[in-house]
Amino acid sequence: MKYLKGLDTLRALAATIVVVDHIEIIKQNHHISNLIDHPSLIYPDGHLSVILFFVISGFLITYLLLIEENKTGTINLKSFYLRRILRIWPLYYLILFLSYVIFNPDYSLIRILLPLFIAPNISYAICEAWDVSPQIWSIGVEEQFYMVWPLIFILISKSKRIFSYIILLTLLFTLLPFGLKFINLFFVKNTDFGIFISRFFYGTKFNCMGIGVLLGFIYFKRNEIKFPAVLKNRLVIYFLTALPFVLWFFKFHTGHLNDELYAVLFAFSIYQIVHHSKINIDLPITRFLGKISYGIYLFHWIIIILLIEYIPRIDNEYIYNAALYSCVFLLTISVSWISFVTYERFFLNLKKKYEINKS
Repeated sequence: MKYLKGLDTLRALAATIVVVDHIEIIKQNHHISNLIDHPSLIYPDGHLSVILFFVISGFLITYLLLIEENKTGTINLKSFYLRRILRIWPLYYLILFLSYVIFNPDYSLIRILLPLFIAPNISYAICEAWDVSPQIWSIGVEEQFYMVWPLIFILISKSKRIFSYIILLTLLFTLLPFGLKFINLFFVKNTDFGIFISRFFYGTKFNCMGIGVLLGFIYFKRNEIKFPAVLKNRLVIYFLTALPFVLWFFKFHTGHLNDELYAVLFAFSIYQIVHHSKINIDLPITRFLGKISYGIYLFHWIIIILLIEYIPRIDNEYIYNAALYSCVFLLTISVSWISFVTYERFFLNLKKKYEINKS
């Protein structure tokens, strides 16, 4: 498959924002002056970085499945699952191991077992989060999606109503939490169940990945689709491509369906960034950071915690923050790069055995 421009840069942006957001969250947890306690200071929400990751994942996985089906006439499920396992599991389990050994948390059995079985999002939903590296919840969401989506894809990919099916599945998952909350409010009336619904659906955004899926089909069939004339206007394209990032950086937020709104806007941006020849956001540094973004995402929490503990706190918060941010990013990028070219590369080379036949 040819390189899809812009995706590494988008991953780099999302990973960077997650790191910044988590630095501020951890500072707040340690009662250090932070941006969260100063709402007048604007910086982007790290949660939306995960939504961007979800849309990219849904898009790429679907696009790759379509290429494989078009090239071979079928989907090799064994190869698909082995590719995902070899890319995701080695670093995921390394982080579980390292965070447990370094911080030695006193966890219940369920708190340990759920992440071990790739269900950290469920662990989070029942208030048993792996809080020595809590960002792993999103890896559980992606892996659960990867487990189910290829099976659905095989069933519906050749249907003439494929777009309708994807939209319907996305809408059903979007409406599901509202339906469950209604049932709980009027019939079940269980506080713990209500908390579970809120926490589970806050993070488990299969619908946002579904929007990425729809984008994958649209991009694959782009030459067969007649787009409205307004979406071909250059000014409209540039405006809508930039819109989600402007809204994101200025913390625009809706009361309901905020993640879904951003997922739709991100999908439009991704399409134009990948497809439009005059929209080029790639730089050598952002492509580099994008390639190691998985490591950045998984390693950074441990590094921030350790640096918060060992960097001396001084009264001058500007010097302290400059030292903290510099050390966090330098160490996170260095560790992620070393991991990528050594530990991860071993598994990536194994993964190549299960790539789509290019002959």
